[in-house]
Amino acid sequence: MAIAERFGVIVNRRNFLRKSAQAVGALAATDFLSYFLSGGHGSLHPALAGAVQDHAKEADEPRFLIYWFMEGAWMSYDMFGPVVPARNDSGFGDLPRNPDDWGMISDHIYRTKDLSPEDYRLHGEIFHGPLAEDGRELFGEMAILSSALTGSGHTRDRFKAHYGHYTVDMKAPRGPDERTVLQAFCEQAGRQYLLPNLNWHRWLSDGELDIAAYPEGTGIYHALGPSWAHIIYPQTPKYTRNLISQTLKMRNDTRNHAVQNFLEQSRQSLLSDRNSPELRSFASALDIYKRLIEGAPEKVETGKLFLDRTLREEFGVTPADEEIHFELINQTLPRSKNTPNINVQAMMMFEMLTQGLSCAGWLENRLVRGFDHHWSRSKILSGYPFDQRDMIRRELWTPLKTFVRKLKETEYGNSGSSYYDYTTIALSSEFGRTVGGDIGSILEKTDLSEEDKREQILSQDISAHNPVNSCAFLGPRVRGGAQFGWVGQKTMQPIPIHSKTGELDPRYDRDGNFLAGYNEPSPGFIMPNHGHIYSTALKLAGADPKRAGKNDSPHLPFVLADDA
Repeated sequence: MAIAERFGVIVNRRNFLRKSAQAVGALAATDFLSYFLSGGHGSLHPALAGAVQDHAKEADEPRFLIYWFMEGAWMSYDMFGPVVPARNDSGFGDLPRNPDDWGMISDHIYRTKDLSPEDYRLHGEIFHGPLAEDGRELFGEMAILSSALTGSGHTRDRFKAHYGHYTVDMKAPRGPDERTVLQAFCEQAGRQYLLPNLNWHRWLSDGELDIAAYPEGTGIYHALGPSWAHIIYPQTPKYTRNLISQTLKMRNDTRNHAVQNFLEQSRQSLLSDRNSPELRSFASALDIYKRLIEGAPEKVETGKLFLDRTLREEFGVTPADEEIHFELINQTLPRSKNTPNINVQAMMMFEMLTQGLSCAGWLENRLVRGFDHHWSRSKILSGYPFDQRDMIRRELWTPLKTFVRKLKETEYGNSGSSYYDYTTIALSSEFGRTVGGDIGSILEKTDLSEEDKREQILSQDISAHNPVNSCAFLGPRVRGGAQFGWVGQKTMQPIPIHSKTGELDPRYDRDGNFLAGYNEPSPGFIMPNHGHIYSTALKLAGADPKRAGKNDSPHLPFVLADDA
C-alpha cells in the first residue's frame, strides 16, 4: 500500500495548486512532502545530514499560540474590568414624569436585573465580574489586563486585534512587512508544521464591509510572510477532510522532478547556503515525514480526524455544532464566517496540535457579531434581558476548560511535559460595551419638544461600543493569578498602568478621578492597546515581537512569569 494511501496527511498550503502549475521556482516543504508521499526515495542525501540536523533543532522547543476571540464585544464591565453597580437601574420602569429630573438619567447604570454588588467578587488577587465567574478555576494560571483602550469599531478594531497598532489604511494593499499576530508567530515558529496557521474567522463576514472595497490583498490578507506563515482557513471538519483528500491526490511530475534534482545535487551546491529556503523546506518536510512514519501513523489518518467519539463527547460536539451559520447584517447579503461552533474549533485545534500538524490557531465565535448587543433604554426599562452569562459560558469557558484540560493530559512526545506546557492562550474581544448613556446632548436641543426629547432618551443605545476593554493571557509562561489595571468605579475609564511594572498610576483614586493637584497621567504610565496585546502574546509564545510586522506597541513585561 502506498504511503499516501496508508497515512492520511494534510499537505495543503495556500496557493499550492496554483504554484504547481507554474514554472518551478523555490521548493516549498509541501513539494518535498508530496514527493515523499508519492513514493520518492533517497530522501536523506548524506551531504544534507548536518544541515538538516541544524534546522531540526528548531523543533526541539515547541511553542503553540492560540487566540480565543469573542467577536462582537463582551461586556467588559462585567468581565475582567468590572465596575460594581452601586445600584441597579434596569428595573427603573420609566423616565421621571418631571422633565427637570431627566438629567439624572445620565448617571444611571443599567445591569441585568438579578445582578448585585455581590456578583463582583475577589478570587485570590483577581477582581472580576459575573461573566468571568465560570472561569475561576483557570485564574491561577492567568494574567489579566483589566483596563485597556482598544477602540470602538468592529472593522477597525478586529483588524487591530490581528495586526497590532500602527497607522494603516485597511483598504490599501497590505505591505510585505505587515503581519497578523499569528503570521508573525508562525514565521518564527511554524516552519516544521504542515498547517501552521489555522484561522476560524472571516474578514469579509461582517455586513459593514463592502466586499468590492476589499479586493485580494487588502484588509486581513492571508498571504503575508513565508508560505509557512500564511493563513489557512480550515472551516468545518468535513471541509478539512475533503481538502486533505483532494491535496493528497495532487501529483505533479514537474515539481517532483525538481525535488529529485535537488536531492541529487553535489554537496557543495547543496550547502552553499545553509539557510536557503530549499534546505529549510527539505529539513521541515523530512522531519514531518519521519514523525508520520515512525510515530504511530494511525493517529493521523484523515478518515479519523475529528470523528473520535470520546473526544466529541468531551467537547460536547453535536451535528448542529459542525454546521456554518448565515446572518443578515446591516441589510446586506447574508454573511457567514464559514466556521463551525467554537467547541468544534477547539476540538479540531486540539487534534491538529497533538498530531503535530499545526502550532497556531485563531478561534472565534461562529455567529457574526455574536456579542454585538445593542439595547435601547426603553428595552432595558421594560425588563429586556441583556445577560451575556449563558453566551460567555457556551462560547468561552466550557470549551476552553476542556481544551486546557486535554492539553494538560496529553504528553508532548516522550518529553515528560504536556502540550499545555508549551502553549500560550490569549483571550480577547475587539472592544467593550457601555452600560449607560449621557443624555446631555439631547437635553440641549432647543428645537425639540419635550415629547421628542423623551422619545430620543428612551431610544438611546445604552449598550453601545465602548473602547474600554480587558483581556487575559493563559499558559505556563504567564504570571499566574495576577491582575493589572483598574477601571474607575465612577468615571468608568481605565486608570493608566506603568509600562514596565504594571502598577497603577498613583495620581488617580479608585473612582478614576485625579487626586488633588494633578491633571495628567504620570510619566511612563500608559493605556494598553491591541498592539500591546499582540506583542505580549508573541513574547509569551517565545517569538520576538520586534521582528513581527509593523506593530509599534511593545510587550508588557510584567505579564511574564519571572522565569519566562
